[in-house]
Amino acid sequence: MSLRVRRLAIAAPLAELIPVAVLTALLPILMASGGGTLVYQIMEAQRLALWVGLIGGFLACALGGWWVARGTFADSERNGLILGVAVAVFDLALLVVSGAPFGALMALSAVGRIAGGYAGGWWAGRRNR
Repeated sequence: MSLRVRRLAIAAPLAELIPVAVLTALLPILMASGGGTLVYQIMEAQRLALWVGLIGGFLACALGGWWVARGTFADSERNGLILGVAVAVFDLALLVVSGAPFGALMALSAVGRIAGGYAGGWWAGRRNR
C-alpha cells in the first residue's frame, strides 16, 4: 500500500488550477472577437466556462493521476482515483462556498474529474507492468 501523499498534495491544486488558467487565457480572445452585444459575450463566456471546466478538469486529473501513480508498481489506480476524488471534492466545496447553482453539468464535471484521475492512474500502472 503506497499512497503518494506528496505528489497528491502537489497535483490536486494544480489539477484544479489548470482549467482555470486555460479559461483565463481563452476569455480575452472570446471578448476581443467583438461578436454581439456585451450581454451575449457574457453568456458565451459562461457557456465556455462550463465546457472548459468539464473537459479541462478531466484532462488535468488524468495527467495528474498519471504523474501521481507513475513509478508505483502497485496501487497505481488507487493513487489516481484518490487524486480525482480530492479534486472533485475541492471543486464541489468551492461551488458550495461561492453559492453558485449546482446543475447536472457540475455533477458530470465532478464525475469526470474522478474518472480522469482513475484513468491516469490506470495508464501509469499499465506502463509499469
